[in-house]
Amino acid sequence: MRAREKSVIAVSAGAVGIGASLGFFPGFLATVLSEELLVSKGKVGLIVGIYFGATGLGSILAGKITEQIGPRISIVIDMAIVASCSFLIAAIGTYSVWVISSVLAGAAYGLSNTGTNVVIGKVIGAEKRTLAMSVKTSGVPLMAALAAAIGPWSAEQWKWEHILLINGGVAFSLGIAAFFIVPNLPPHSVEQSNDKALPSKFYWFGIASFLLIAGSQPLYSWIVSYLEDSLDVSSGSAGAVTSIACFCGVLVMICNGLFADRLGADSRVKLLMALLFSSSIAVVLVSLGPALGIASVIIGAIVGVSTQLSAIGTMHACIVDKAPLSVSRATGITMTGYYLGALVSPPLFGFVVDWTESFAYSWLGTTALLFAAVFAWQRVGRIKPQIEMQGGS
Repeated sequence: MRAREKSVIAVSAGAVGIGASLGFFPGFLATVLSEELLVSKGKVGLIVGIYFGATGLGSILAGKITEQIGPRISIVIDMAIVASCSFLIAAIGTYSVWVISSVLAGAAYGLSNTGTNVVIGKVIGAEKRTLAMSVKTSGVPLMAALAAAIGPWSAEQWKWEHILLINGGVAFSLGIAAFFIVPNLPPHSVEQSNDKALPSKFYWFGIASFLLIAGSQPLYSWIVSYLEDSLDVSSGSAGAVTSIACFCGVLVMICNGLFADRLGADSRVKLLMALLFSSSIAVVLVSLGPALGIASVIIGAIVGVSTQLSAIGTMHACIVDKAPLSVSRATGITMTGYYLGALVSPPLFGFVVDWTESFAYSWLGTTALLFAAVFAWQRVGRIKPQIEMQGGS
């Protein structure tokens, strides 16, 4: 892989990671935010849901915007908005400001998702596509790992507002890096086929991605609070468990990318289904923590996060496999379902915990969603690729 390709992937990974930061911090700071802002944990979870829900609603529009202005400017705009919102929350850390910032930064995040998919689709060859998408997507779990490790610790030893200041500075720096490193693809080259129809029944991508993230997002958003409340684990130790799971997940995700590229496009959806089934079993292990001990949670978290991340990286490659002529629009549709799932799952999980005073029912629902995701991706596997469809028309 050439130096230019590596630089593009590195900046893309940073953009999608920092772009998602304001969607992760509330979950890992749920306990302290609930106390300081005088709101329930369900309302803290609602901040996470609003963020990713705004991303979902804005993803289709983001795809169209990227077609017009190109991936470089799309990424730069997102980084500028994330930086501004981070500084705003640090300065005025009320619940209302968290909500407003989640809407703004969440809606803008679709620009980085679409922009990075487009530029990698143009710069990286098909034979390295899953690996490139996996490395790019690894920016999200790395961000989650840092947020899990730093967030709870900083809340105990420091002030969480300082973390937001640092986050804003990093986002600003990444915006500058993206401007100089991401190739300036002319708008007309981003989508050379606006008149090309997406494959028949492509809407299954939106449904399948909705179920994928709805069933797996709680492993990020609630594992720290679950360990604190159900197993009496300290905030620092709970954050460490999540960080270890995320770092392990990144390694597995990259190895999965290499493996998926060797399998080829025809087998990627089947691999994704197997990964989601494994993730559902892992969630069961996590839910049995109070009965089996913290070892069950650690193993379940590592396996669950690893398989989920691998599935997400494979999902992005499948988008390009099935709709190579319309990556922006295909990404927009898929990520709309994906982030609407992220909108529903965290707050619903939190409200069920508040209502039942137990995590058990929430984990049960999470497992059911992952099982449903396996069957939805089976339907995705039946979709004919766009090139084959165009050739046969």
